[in-house]
Amino acid sequence: MNTKGEGKIPNVSYDRFISSEPFEFVVGPKKRVFTIHSALVASLSPVLERLVNGDMLEAKKGSVVWEHVDEQTFVRFSQYAYMKTYEYPLSTDRPLTLDKFRPLALPSPSPSLGSPANNTYKPSRYPATLSPFTSSAFPFEPLPDPTGQNQQMQKGKMLWEKFEKQLSSSEPHVAMILAPRICTDYRDDDAEFLLSHARLYVFADCYGIKPLMRLSLSTLHYILVTVPEDRLTPRVVKLLQYCYENDTPAALKDLVVEYVVCRVETLWEKEEIVELAQSHGNFSSAVIKGLLGRIT
Repeated sequence: MNTKGEGKIPNVSYDRFISSEPFEFVVGPKKRVFTIHSALVASLSPVLERLVNGDMLEAKKGSVVWEHVDEQTFVRFSQYAYMKTYEYPLSTDRPLTLDKFRPLALPSPSPSLGSPANNTYKPSRYPATLSPFTSSAFPFEPLPDPTGQNQQMQKGKMLWEKFEKQLSSSEPHVAMILAPRICTDYRDDDAEFLLSHARLYVFADCYGIKPLMRLSLSTLHYILVTVPEDRLTPRVVKLLQYCYENDTPAALKDLVVEYVVCRVETLWEKEEIVELAQSHGNFSSAVIKGLLGRIT
Protein backbone atom coordinates (compact mmCIF):
# COMPACT_ATOMS: atom_id res chain seq x y z
CA MET A 1 0.00 0.00 0.00
CA ASN A 2 1.51 3.28 -1.11
CA THR A 3 0.52 6.55 0.49
CA LYS A 4 2.11 9.96 0.37
CA GLY A 5 2.16 12.20 3.38
CA GLU A 6 0.49 11.47 6.68
CA GLY A 7 2.48 9.27 9.02
CA LYS A 8 1.78 7.74 12.38
CA ILE A 9 -0.01 9.96 14.88
CA PRO A 10 2.51 11.04 17.53
CA ASN A 11 2.12 10.23 21.22
CA VAL A 12 -0.02 7.16 20.58
CA SER A 13 2.09 4.09 21.19
CA TYR A 14 1.13 0.82 19.60
CA ASP A 15 0.97 -1.05 22.90
CA ARG A 16 -1.25 1.65 24.39
CA PHE A 17 -3.97 1.56 21.76
CA ILE A 18 -3.79 -2.17 21.05
CA SER A 19 -4.39 -2.91 24.75
CA SER A 20 -7.27 -0.44 25.06
CA GLU A 21 -10.90 -1.51 25.18
CA PRO A 22 -12.72 -1.77 21.86
CA PHE A 23 -15.24 0.98 21.17
CA GLU A 24 -18.38 -0.09 19.35
CA PHE A 25 -19.90 1.70 16.37
CA VAL A 26 -23.38 0.82 15.15
CA VAL A 27 -23.26 2.04 11.56
CA GLY A 28 -25.79 2.82 8.87
CA PRO A 29 -29.49 2.05 8.51
CA LYS A 30 -28.76 -1.67 8.79
CA LYS A 31 -27.00 -0.99 12.12
CA ARG A 32 -23.95 -3.05 11.33
CA VAL A 33 -21.59 -3.31 14.30
CA PHE A 34 -17.89 -2.40 14.01
CA THR A 35 -15.26 -1.99 16.72
CA ILE A 36 -12.05 0.07 16.88
CA HIS A 37 -9.64 0.30 19.81
CA SER A 38 -10.86 3.17 21.97
CA ALA A 39 -7.45 4.78 22.52
CA LEU A 40 -6.92 4.93 18.77
CA VAL A 41 -10.32 6.53 18.18
CA ALA A 42 -9.64 9.10 20.90
CA SER A 43 -6.31 10.04 19.32
CA LEU A 44 -7.86 11.09 16.02
CA SER A 45 -9.55 14.34 17.07
CA PRO A 46 -10.80 16.26 20.13
CA VAL A 47 -14.38 15.47 19.09
CA LEU A 48 -13.72 11.73 19.07
CA GLU A 49 -11.71 11.96 22.28
CA ARG A 50 -14.79 13.39 24.02
CA LEU A 51 -16.94 10.71 22.44
CA VAL A 52 -14.75 7.96 23.89
CA ASN A 53 -13.60 9.47 27.18
CA GLY A 54 -16.13 12.20 27.96
CA ASP A 55 -19.21 12.34 30.15
CA MET A 56 -21.70 11.41 27.45
CA LEU A 57 -23.76 8.25 27.62
CA GLU A 58 -21.88 6.85 24.61
CA ALA A 59 -18.58 7.04 26.48
CA LYS A 60 -20.04 5.23 29.47
CA LYS A 61 -21.57 2.52 27.30
CA GLY A 62 -18.55 2.23 25.02
CA SER A 63 -20.89 2.36 22.04
CA VAL A 64 -22.33 4.92 19.63
CA VAL A 65 -25.01 4.72 16.95
CA TRP A 66 -23.94 6.34 13.67
CA GLU A 67 -26.98 5.65 11.56
CA HIS A 68 -26.16 8.65 9.35
CA VAL A 69 -22.79 7.19 8.30
CA ASP A 70 -22.76 4.70 5.43
CA GLU A 71 -20.82 1.47 5.89
CA GLN A 72 -18.27 2.08 3.15
CA THR A 73 -17.30 5.46 4.56
CA PHE A 74 -16.89 3.92 8.00
CA VAL A 75 -14.70 1.14 6.60
CA ARG A 76 -12.41 3.76 5.06
CA PHE A 77 -12.37 5.70 8.32
CA SER A 78 -11.34 2.57 10.20
CA GLN A 79 -8.60 1.92 7.66
CA TYR A 80 -7.33 5.43 8.18
CA ALA A 81 -7.44 5.02 11.95
CA TYR A 82 -5.09 2.04 11.83
CA MET A 83 -3.00 2.65 8.71
CA LYS A 84 -3.19 6.39 8.00
CA THR A 85 -4.49 5.66 4.53
CA TYR A 86 -7.59 4.19 2.95
CA GLU A 87 -8.58 2.42 -0.22
CA TYR A 88 -11.36 3.37 -2.55
CA PRO A 89 -13.36 1.59 -5.21
CA LEU A 90 -12.82 1.77 -8.91
CA SER A 91 -16.38 0.52 -9.10
CA THR A 92 -18.92 -0.84 -6.65
CA ASP A 93 -19.82 -4.01 -8.48
CA ARG A 94 -18.39 -5.86 -5.47
CA PRO A 95 -19.20 -5.05 -1.84
CA LEU A 96 -16.48 -3.14 -0.01
CA THR A 97 -15.23 -5.15 2.97
CA LEU A 98 -12.33 -4.92 5.34
CA ASP A 99 -10.54 -7.93 3.88
CA LYS A 100 -11.05 -7.49 0.13
CA PHE A 101 -9.43 -4.48 -1.48
CA ARG A 102 -7.63 -3.78 -4.68
CA PRO A 103 -3.91 -3.13 -4.18
CA LEU A 104 -2.84 0.48 -4.57
CA ALA A 105 0.11 1.69 -6.57
CA LEU A 106 1.47 5.01 -7.69
CA PRO A 107 0.22 5.76 -11.19
CA SER A 108 2.68 5.52 -14.07
CA PRO A 109 2.30 7.05 -17.53
CA SER A 110 0.45 4.74 -19.86
CA PRO A 111 -0.97 5.32 -23.33
CA SER A 112 -4.16 3.54 -22.27
CA LEU A 113 -4.72 5.91 -19.38
CA GLY A 114 -3.77 9.09 -21.17
CA SER A 115 -0.50 10.99 -21.00
CA PRO A 116 -0.16 14.40 -19.35
CA ALA A 117 -0.30 15.92 -22.82
CA ASN A 118 -3.69 14.33 -23.37
CA ASN A 119 -5.00 15.66 -20.07
CA THR A 120 -4.15 19.31 -20.55
CA TYR A 121 -6.71 22.00 -21.18
CA LYS A 122 -8.44 21.46 -24.53
CA PRO A 123 -10.79 24.28 -25.54
CA SER A 124 -13.70 23.40 -27.77
CA ARG A 125 -16.40 25.36 -29.54
CA TYR A 126 -19.71 25.59 -27.76
CA PRO A 127 -22.49 23.63 -29.47
CA ALA A 128 -24.97 25.91 -31.18
CA THR A 129 -27.96 24.43 -29.37
CA LEU A 130 -26.60 24.42 -25.83
CA SER A 131 -24.12 26.92 -24.48
CA PRO A 132 -23.39 27.90 -20.89
CA PHE A 133 -23.41 31.48 -22.03
CA THR A 134 -26.93 31.33 -23.47
CA SER A 135 -28.56 29.40 -20.63
CA SER A 136 -30.86 31.36 -18.37
CA ALA A 137 -28.38 30.64 -15.59
CA PHE A 138 -25.49 32.19 -17.54
CA PRO A 139 -26.69 35.18 -19.58
CA PHE A 140 -23.45 35.85 -21.47
CA GLU A 141 -22.83 35.71 -25.20
CA PRO A 142 -19.56 34.16 -26.46
CA LEU A 143 -17.05 36.57 -27.93
CA PRO A 144 -17.48 36.45 -31.70
CA ASP A 145 -14.13 37.75 -32.91
CA PRO A 146 -11.15 35.35 -33.33
CA THR A 147 -8.88 37.50 -31.18
CA GLY A 148 -11.35 37.38 -28.32
CA GLN A 149 -11.78 33.63 -28.71
CA ASN A 150 -8.03 33.08 -28.62
CA GLN A 151 -7.71 35.19 -25.50
CA GLN A 152 -10.56 33.27 -23.91
CA MET A 153 -8.92 29.92 -24.73
CA GLN A 154 -5.62 31.13 -23.32
CA LYS A 155 -7.31 32.20 -20.10
CA GLY A 156 -9.02 28.81 -19.92
CA LYS A 157 -5.64 27.13 -20.21
CA MET A 158 -4.26 29.36 -17.46
CA LEU A 159 -7.19 28.45 -15.20
CA TRP A 160 -6.46 24.74 -15.67
CA GLU A 161 -2.77 25.24 -14.93
CA LYS A 162 -3.73 27.11 -11.78
CA PHE A 163 -6.03 24.25 -10.77
CA GLU A 164 -3.16 21.80 -11.26
CA LYS A 165 -0.69 23.88 -9.26
CA GLN A 166 -3.07 24.15 -6.32
CA LEU A 167 -2.42 20.46 -5.70
CA SER A 168 0.65 20.88 -3.53
CA SER A 169 3.27 18.15 -3.74
CA SER A 170 3.61 18.36 0.04
CA GLU A 171 -0.03 17.38 0.62
CA PRO A 172 -0.86 13.70 1.08
CA HIS A 173 -2.94 11.70 -1.32
CA VAL A 174 -3.87 8.07 -1.63
CA ALA A 175 -2.12 6.46 -4.55
CA MET A 176 -4.26 5.24 -7.41
CA ILE A 177 -4.48 2.57 -10.05
CA LEU A 178 -7.08 2.59 -12.78
CA ALA A 179 -8.93 -0.57 -13.67
CA PRO A 180 -9.66 -1.03 -17.38
CA ARG A 181 -13.39 -0.53 -16.82
CA ILE A 182 -12.89 3.02 -15.60
CA CYS A 183 -11.87 3.81 -19.18
CA THR A 184 -14.87 2.16 -20.86
CA ASP A 185 -18.60 2.16 -20.28
CA TYR A 186 -19.95 4.28 -17.44
CA ARG A 187 -22.38 2.92 -14.87
CA ASP A 188 -24.10 4.90 -12.16
CA ASP A 189 -22.30 3.06 -9.38
CA ASP A 190 -18.95 4.09 -10.87
CA ALA A 191 -19.58 7.52 -9.38
CA GLU A 192 -18.18 6.07 -6.13
CA PHE A 193 -14.77 6.54 -7.73
CA LEU A 194 -15.17 10.23 -6.79
CA LEU A 195 -17.99 10.18 -4.24
CA SER A 196 -16.07 7.97 -1.82
CA HIS A 197 -13.57 10.78 -1.17
CA ALA A 198 -16.27 13.43 -0.91
CA ARG A 199 -18.21 11.40 1.65
CA LEU A 200 -15.07 10.69 3.64
CA TYR A 201 -14.17 14.39 3.62
CA VAL A 202 -17.64 15.31 4.90
CA PHE A 203 -17.31 12.66 7.62
CA ALA A 204 -13.86 13.89 8.65
CA ASP A 205 -15.08 17.49 8.72
CA CYS A 206 -18.02 16.50 10.93
CA TYR A 207 -15.74 14.88 13.51
CA GLY A 208 -12.81 17.27 13.22
CA ILE A 209 -10.27 14.78 11.84
CA LYS A 210 -8.11 17.37 10.09
CA PRO A 211 -5.42 15.06 8.65
CA LEU A 212 -8.13 12.89 7.09
CA MET A 213 -9.82 16.00 5.72
CA ARG A 214 -6.59 16.96 3.96
CA LEU A 215 -5.96 13.43 2.74
CA SER A 216 -9.43 12.86 1.25
CA LEU A 217 -9.71 16.30 -0.36
CA SER A 218 -6.20 16.12 -1.80
CA THR A 219 -6.91 12.66 -3.19
CA LEU A 220 -10.07 13.94 -4.88
CA HIS A 221 -8.09 16.86 -6.31
CA TYR A 222 -5.38 14.46 -7.49
CA ILE A 223 -7.93 12.34 -9.36
CA LEU A 224 -9.54 15.38 -11.00
CA VAL A 225 -6.12 16.51 -12.23
CA THR A 226 -4.84 13.09 -13.26
CA VAL A 227 -7.71 11.25 -14.92
CA PRO A 228 -8.57 12.37 -18.48
CA GLU A 229 -11.61 14.60 -18.77
CA ASP A 230 -13.74 12.29 -20.93
CA ARG A 231 -13.49 9.52 -18.33
CA LEU A 232 -14.54 11.78 -15.47
CA THR A 233 -17.46 13.78 -16.89
CA PRO A 234 -20.41 11.55 -15.85
CA ARG A 235 -18.84 10.97 -12.45
CA VAL A 236 -18.34 14.70 -11.91
CA VAL A 237 -22.05 15.22 -12.59
CA LYS A 238 -22.88 12.86 -9.71
CA LEU A 239 -20.26 14.55 -7.52
CA LEU A 240 -21.79 17.98 -8.14
CA GLN A 241 -25.25 16.69 -7.32
CA TYR A 242 -23.94 15.28 -4.06
CA CYS A 243 -22.21 18.54 -3.15
CA TYR A 244 -25.20 20.80 -3.78
CA GLU A 245 -28.08 18.55 -2.82
CA ASN A 246 -26.54 17.85 0.59
CA ASP A 247 -25.03 19.97 3.34
CA THR A 248 -21.34 19.79 2.41
CA PRO A 249 -18.36 21.97 3.44
CA ALA A 250 -17.43 24.99 1.33
CA ALA A 251 -13.93 23.66 0.59
CA LEU A 252 -15.38 20.62 -1.16
CA LYS A 253 -17.80 22.71 -3.22
CA ASP A 254 -15.04 25.16 -4.14
CA LEU A 255 -12.77 22.40 -5.43
CA VAL A 256 -15.46 20.86 -7.63
CA VAL A 257 -16.63 24.24 -8.95
CA GLU A 258 -13.06 25.14 -9.93
CA TYR A 259 -12.94 21.94 -11.95
CA VAL A 260 -16.30 22.75 -13.57
CA VAL A 261 -15.08 26.20 -14.60
CA CYS A 262 -12.06 24.63 -16.28
CA ARG A 263 -14.18 22.01 -18.09
CA VAL A 264 -17.37 23.98 -18.65
CA GLU A 265 -17.47 23.34 -22.42
CA THR A 266 -17.90 19.62 -21.85
CA LEU A 267 -19.87 19.61 -18.62
CA TRP A 268 -22.47 22.09 -19.82
CA GLU A 269 -23.61 19.58 -22.41
CA LYS A 270 -25.02 17.54 -19.52
CA GLU A 271 -28.67 18.27 -18.82
CA GLU A 272 -28.17 17.46 -15.13
CA ILE A 273 -25.64 20.29 -14.78
CA VAL A 274 -27.99 22.82 -16.35
CA GLU A 275 -30.82 21.68 -14.06
CA LEU A 276 -28.51 21.93 -11.05
CA ALA A 277 -27.58 25.49 -11.99
CA GLN A 278 -31.23 26.42 -12.39
CA SER A 279 -32.25 24.96 -9.03
CA HIS A 280 -29.23 25.98 -6.94
CA GLY A 281 -28.43 29.66 -7.17
CA ASN A 282 -25.26 29.32 -5.12
CA PHE A 283 -23.87 26.88 -7.68
CA SER A 284 -24.76 29.23 -10.55
CA SER A 285 -23.16 32.17 -8.76
CA ALA A 286 -19.97 30.24 -8.05
CA VAL A 287 -19.60 29.11 -11.66
CA ILE A 288 -20.35 32.59 -13.04
CA LYS A 289 -17.71 34.06 -10.74
CA GLY A 290 -15.19 31.55 -12.05
CA LEU A 291 -16.18 32.10 -15.68
CA LEU A 292 -15.61 35.83 -15.34
CA GLY A 293 -11.92 34.99 -15.11
CA ARG A 294 -12.13 33.66 -18.66
CA ILE A 295 -13.93 36.59 -20.26
CA THR A 296 -12.37 39.60 -18.51
